Amino acid sequence: MIRRLLLACACVLSLIAAVPVHAGKSPPKLLLRIHVQTTGDGLSPTQAQTVYVQPNNEAIQIRTMPEVTEQNLIGVMPVQGGTLLTFDHQGQINLSAVTAQDQGRMLVVFLNGYIVYAPIIDEQISNGQLLLPHPLAPQIVQLLEEIAKNNVRSAAKK
Repeated sequence: MIRRLLLACACVLSLIAAVPVHAGKSPPKLLLRIHVQTTGDGLSPTQAQTVYVQPNNEAIQIRTMPEVTEQNLIGVMPVQGGTLLTFDHQGQINLSAVTAQDQGRMLVVFLNGYIVYAPIIDEQISNGQLLLPHPLAPQIVQLLEEIAKNNVRSAAKK
Protein backbone atom coordinates (compact mmCIF):
# COMPACT_ATOMS: atom_id res chain seq x y z
CA MET A 1 0.00 0.00 0.00
CA ILE A 2 2.75 2.48 0.94
CA ARG A 3 4.77 1.38 -2.07
CA ARG A 4 1.81 2.14 -4.39
CA LEU A 5 1.29 5.51 -2.75
CA LEU A 6 4.97 6.42 -3.18
CA LEU A 7 4.87 5.26 -6.81
CA ALA A 8 1.75 7.37 -7.46
CA CYS A 9 3.39 10.42 -5.84
CA ALA A 10 6.52 9.90 -7.93
CA CYS A 11 4.44 9.73 -11.12
CA VAL A 12 2.56 12.93 -10.26
CA LEU A 13 5.79 14.74 -9.40
CA SER A 14 7.41 13.66 -12.67
CA LEU A 15 4.40 14.97 -14.62
CA ILE A 16 4.52 18.29 -12.78
CA ALA A 17 8.25 18.60 -13.46
CA ALA A 18 7.68 17.94 -17.18
CA VAL A 19 5.19 20.82 -17.58
CA PRO A 20 6.91 24.11 -18.46
CA VAL A 21 6.26 26.94 -16.05
CA HIS A 22 5.30 30.36 -17.40
CA ALA A 23 4.51 32.67 -14.51
CA GLY A 24 1.21 34.41 -14.98
CA LYS A 25 0.56 33.36 -18.57
CA SER A 26 -0.12 30.31 -20.66
CA PRO A 27 2.74 28.78 -22.62
CA PRO A 28 3.12 29.85 -26.25
CA LYS A 29 1.22 27.76 -28.79
CA LEU A 30 4.17 27.91 -31.14
CA LEU A 31 7.87 27.99 -30.37
CA LEU A 32 10.09 30.13 -32.57
CA ARG A 33 13.80 29.78 -31.95
CA ILE A 34 16.66 31.34 -33.89
CA HIS A 35 20.09 29.87 -33.24
CA VAL A 36 23.50 30.46 -34.74
CA GLN A 37 25.99 27.86 -35.89
CA THR A 38 29.06 27.40 -33.73
CA THR A 39 32.26 25.41 -33.98
CA GLY A 40 31.65 24.11 -30.48
CA ASP A 41 35.25 24.89 -29.54
CA GLY A 42 35.51 25.75 -25.87
CA LEU A 43 31.83 25.05 -25.24
CA SER A 44 30.54 22.37 -22.92
CA PRO A 45 28.16 19.73 -24.37
CA THR A 46 25.27 21.61 -22.73
CA GLN A 47 26.16 24.81 -24.62
CA ALA A 48 26.08 23.33 -28.15
CA GLN A 49 23.95 20.77 -29.90
CA THR A 50 24.09 19.02 -33.25
CA VAL A 51 21.32 19.55 -35.79
CA TYR A 52 20.92 18.36 -39.36
CA VAL A 53 20.12 20.90 -42.07
CA GLN A 54 18.76 20.30 -45.54
CA PRO A 55 19.20 19.78 -48.43
CA ASN A 56 22.19 17.51 -47.70
CA ASN A 57 21.30 16.58 -44.12
CA GLU A 58 24.53 18.32 -43.08
CA ALA A 59 25.39 18.00 -39.38
CA ILE A 60 26.25 21.34 -37.78
CA GLN A 61 26.51 22.51 -34.21
CA ILE A 62 24.40 25.37 -32.92
CA ARG A 63 24.49 27.24 -29.66
CA THR A 64 21.94 25.68 -27.32
CA MET A 65 20.58 29.02 -26.16
CA PRO A 66 18.64 30.79 -28.91
CA GLU A 67 19.58 34.29 -30.00
CA VAL A 68 15.93 35.25 -30.60
CA THR A 69 12.63 33.57 -29.59
CA GLU A 70 8.90 34.05 -30.04
CA GLN A 71 9.04 36.28 -26.95
CA ASN A 72 10.85 38.86 -29.11
CA LEU A 73 8.35 38.70 -31.97
CA ILE A 74 6.27 41.86 -32.51
CA GLY A 75 5.21 41.55 -36.15
CA VAL A 76 4.41 38.94 -38.80
CA MET A 77 3.55 39.78 -42.38
CA PRO A 78 3.05 37.44 -45.31
CA VAL A 79 4.81 38.99 -48.31
CA GLN A 80 5.25 37.94 -51.93
CA GLY A 81 6.74 34.44 -51.68
CA GLY A 82 7.66 34.65 -48.02
CA THR A 83 6.99 35.73 -44.45
CA LEU A 84 8.50 38.78 -42.78
CA LEU A 85 9.17 38.51 -39.03
CA THR A 86 9.78 41.68 -36.99
CA PHE A 87 11.40 41.58 -33.57
CA ASP A 88 11.43 43.89 -30.55
CA HIS A 89 14.42 45.97 -29.49
CA GLN A 90 16.15 43.09 -27.70
CA GLY A 91 15.57 40.77 -30.66
CA GLN A 92 16.87 43.45 -33.01
CA ILE A 93 20.05 43.88 -30.95
CA ASN A 94 20.63 40.13 -30.74
CA LEU A 95 19.97 39.55 -34.45
CA SER A 96 22.20 42.46 -35.40
CA ALA A 97 25.07 41.27 -33.18
CA VAL A 98 24.96 37.65 -34.28
CA THR A 99 24.72 38.48 -37.99
CA ALA A 100 27.62 40.93 -37.68
CA GLN A 101 29.88 38.57 -35.74
CA ASP A 102 29.07 35.21 -37.33
CA GLN A 103 29.15 35.86 -41.06
CA GLY A 104 29.83 32.69 -43.02
CA ARG A 105 27.98 30.58 -40.44
CA MET A 106 24.37 29.45 -40.53
CA LEU A 107 21.43 31.11 -38.86
CA VAL A 108 19.00 28.32 -38.00
CA VAL A 109 15.29 29.14 -37.61
CA PHE A 110 13.09 26.58 -35.84
CA LEU A 111 9.30 26.45 -35.54
CA ASN A 112 8.18 23.92 -32.94
CA GLY A 113 11.51 22.13 -33.17
CA TYR A 114 11.58 21.86 -36.97
CA ILE A 115 14.10 23.76 -39.06
CA VAL A 116 12.21 26.02 -41.46
CA TYR A 117 15.12 28.13 -42.69
CA ALA A 118 18.89 27.89 -42.40
CA PRO A 119 20.72 30.52 -44.48
CA ILE A 120 24.40 31.23 -44.39
CA ILE A 121 24.88 34.65 -42.82
CA ASP A 122 26.29 36.95 -45.48
CA GLU A 123 25.26 40.36 -44.15
CA GLN A 124 24.31 42.05 -40.92
CA ILE A 125 20.58 42.27 -40.18
CA SER A 126 20.33 45.52 -38.27
CA ASN A 127 16.66 46.42 -38.82
CA GLY A 128 15.21 43.67 -36.60
CA GLN A 129 13.45 41.96 -39.48
CA LEU A 130 14.02 38.49 -40.86
CA LEU A 131 12.51 37.41 -44.17
CA LEU A 132 11.70 33.73 -44.44
CA PRO A 133 11.88 33.23 -48.23
CA HIS A 134 8.90 30.92 -48.37
CA PRO A 135 5.32 31.25 -47.21
CA LEU A 136 4.20 29.61 -43.99
CA ALA A 137 0.91 27.78 -43.59
CA PRO A 138 -1.94 30.19 -42.75
CA GLN A 139 -2.47 28.48 -39.38
CA ILE A 140 1.19 29.05 -38.47
CA VAL A 141 1.01 32.70 -39.54
CA GLN A 142 -2.12 33.16 -37.43
CA LEU A 143 -0.43 31.68 -34.34
CA LEU A 144 2.65 33.86 -34.89
CA GLU A 145 0.42 36.94 -35.28
CA GLU A 146 -1.32 36.11 -31.97
CA ILE A 147 2.03 35.78 -30.23
CA ALA A 148 3.25 39.07 -31.73
CA LYS A 149 0.07 40.91 -30.65
CA ASN A 150 0.37 39.51 -27.12
CA ASN A 151 4.01 40.60 -26.97
CA VAL A 152 3.10 44.13 -28.08
CA ARG A 153 0.30 44.29 -25.49
CA SER A 154 2.61 43.04 -22.75
CA ALA A 155 5.27 45.60 -23.67
CA ALA A 156 2.69 48.40 -23.59
CA LYS A 157 1.70 47.45 -20.03
CA LYS A 158 5.27 47.77 -18.75
